[in-house]
Amino acid sequence: MRKEYIKKGKCIFCGKSAPEVTFLEKPHTTPRSLGSDRIGFDVCDKCNHFFGEPDKSMYPRLAVETCVKEIFGVIRFMINLEREGHEKEQLKSFYFNFWRSRNTLQFKSTYKNNPYFKQVFLKQFKRGLYELFLQEYHKATENGLDDRFNRVRRYARYGYGDLPVWHLQSRVLLLGGNLSIPELLFSEHVVAEIDTYGFYSMFLWGFWFFLEVTPRAELTREVYLRKQIKDLNVGGFVFKDMVELKNIEQIDFTLRQLYGNNTQ
Repeated sequence: MRKEYIKKGKCIFCGKSAPEVTFLEKPHTTPRSLGSDRIGFDVCDKCNHFFGEPDKSMYPRLAVETCVKEIFGVIRFMINLEREGHEKEQLKSFYFNFWRSRNTLQFKSTYKNNPYFKQVFLKQFKRGLYELFLQEYHKATENGLDDRFNRVRRYARYGYGDLPVWHLQSRVLLLGGNLSIPELLFSEHVVAEIDTYGFYSMFLWGFWFFLEVTPRAELTREVYLRKQIKDLNVGGFVFKDMVELKNIEQIDFTLRQLYGNNTQ
């Protein structure tokens, strides 16, 4: 009998159970192409496939996980360019070109001046962050089926509504943890913060995002963000600003400001 990747036996995204759905394929909580070997559970095969396939409900048809992989793939590539021994590394990207002779990275011409493409790209990227959150939260706590996360599952899996993503823009690159195998943290403090404020603080590849993961976040948003801005001294030497993502280029994923790279 093939192994099933289940704990609760109910999919955290669609809510279906066997035998209506199967749980036979490994649900990577973070895309394998980014170096992850972390395997979750309670994600049915249909939902698992959905996140990696072009979304037929949107045009252009961009896969949720592809948009996440593109942004963090560019970040890893640009970081490695600054390190010895990576001079021959090539950027593997669907949507970006990099010219090493000019040290220039840009969207491919098909997408460069297409604001609708960038709008869809941003939504799929945001959905991907919420997907990562729910999978990793469930892996750490086995509580991903909690009704508090219904908006997260509807947004990540079906694109219903819109959930904000707040981004902490930095003046320096904060390289902490294992860049090869990224891992989201769910300490007692982090879980308590979700319970108290409804926010999850996500740190990946040196970039910081704040997700509104329960309805409580709407009530605490002003207090919580003000607290983060004060505690982190936003506007000071390290952190420049806290912004709600409205444009994918609000993320300095090319490291232009940090390293002086050229982008167009």
